[in-house]
Amino acid sequence: MPELPEVQTIINTLKETTLLKHTIKHVEIVIEKVLKNCSVSKFKSFLMSEQIIDIQRKGKYIIFHLSNDKYWVVHLRMEGKLFYFKSGCNFTSNHLMAKIVFTNDSILCYYDSRMFGTFHIFSSRLSCFSSEILKKVAIDPLDKKFNEYFLFAKIKNSHKHIKNLLLDQTIVSGIGNIYADEILFMSKIHPLSKGINIDISMCKKIVKYSKLILKKAIDHKGTTILSYKYKKNNHGNYQKYLLVHSHSGEKCKICGTRILKLKINGRGTYFCPNCQKIIEDNELC
Repeated sequence: MPELPEVQTIINTLKETTLLKHTIKHVEIVIEKVLKNCSVSKFKSFLMSEQIIDIQRKGKYIIFHLSNDKYWVVHLRMEGKLFYFKSGCNFTSNHLMAKIVFTNDSILCYYDSRMFGTFHIFSSRLSCFSSEILKKVAIDPLDKKFNEYFLFAKIKNSHKHIKNLLLDQTIVSGIGNIYADEILFMSKIHPLSKGINIDISMCKKIVKYSKLILKKAIDHKGTTILSYKYKKNNHGNYQKYLLVHSHSGEKCKICGTRILKLKINGRGTYFCPNCQKIIEDNELC
């Protein structure tokens, strides 16, 4: 699933095109399943003759701000991809779910091999950001308000594992499986440690490395382990810098201990058993 760095990279890439300069002249929905709060005809009429004014992100949601105070919100889920094609460029129809054509004949295509992605439309900023899908999304790690005090207040009474807490989009948004593993490794915190046992100094480390790792991942256009692409033929590069995620059985680059993999709430989780010790209840008594 695309996580915060991948979603931000996609937005940055789209904003580098002529996407924000031309009017929408044609809308085609190939697979209706992608539409979650409107019909095909309503979606088409909603976008027709509008311009994309800006693109922003909330958590893992991509928010297209259209002219006339309209909003189109996209969630890529597991395999969704947004590719922009200049006029005359060939594009594939494999896994195509939606196509938007602009007055300069450039095209924005939405692809999704798993067909889990979602489109929502909203007729005003208020209705968009107060909607059920967005109002529950917490601030993300790059927000200035995300600090050790914020995180500590959110997790201090929880008996859930810290790995699950970092993946909870109502606590902090945008961190996914890959980056949670990397953040906890750098923070020297075992993923099975409970929130209630994480003190303020540990929260400070989590916040510090969340910001550092996610910013570095954005600089490297995200992480491609399976299928993520930010352009038709462009993959992310941050996988080259991963220290534990996907490195099961390899030696830890810090201490040489073999990296282990376990399942936490169904998620493959990678960690170093020497660098990352479980924080037990009696350690904080």
